[in-house]
Amino acid sequence: MKNKDGIIEAVDELPSVGVVLIDVQESLLSTIANKDELLCSLNILIKAIKSFSLPLIVTEQVPEKLGFTIDCVSRLIPSINPIKKNSFSVFGSEEFHIELNERKLSHLVFVGIETSICIYLSAVDALKSGLEVTILYDCVGARRSDDASIALAKLEKLGCHIIPLESFIYAFLRTADHSDFREISKLIRDR
Repeated sequence: MKNKDGIIEAVDELPSVGVVLIDVQESLLSTIANKDELLCSLNILIKAIKSFSLPLIVTEQVPEKLGFTIDCVSRLIPSINPIKKNSFSVFGSEEFHIELNERKLSHLVFVGIETSICIYLSAVDALKSGLEVTILYDCVGARRSDDASIALAKLEKLGCHIIPLESFIYAFLRTADHSDFREISKLIRDR
């Protein structure tokens, strides 16, 4: 069950939540305004979702031209084969649809780049498909922060949940008794 802010409240809904890491490729990342903070946040997120056993789907925009997922991220997810796409929305990829259906996901958490293009268009398409959408605003990046702010505000009006990484993580930890609480909370404090 989700509260009015879109935060997961019931453990039985966890399997239907999946994180979609969009296009964190060196050539795209090089122009992102908050690149270092974004990579730090993504590092924490990936470590946390492993602890929560949440599925992660990774995409790459035309990797033969733009390169592959940046090493500092790909090292954290060595067993994941990114989905190659040429559409700006992840929903333009047949392989993405297959992955989504196989995992039976009903709630997507979007992270990556670029906020005003691929994140925005993917979130709109997810809403059109009847999926719940959360965007971790400190886990997305854009070349222009004004564009990102406008896109996130529009997505929130459309029904997306826009929350910080910490809110997402602590919703899954639920209590300080979680077996990984100390490790995850230390990552957050050190950020």
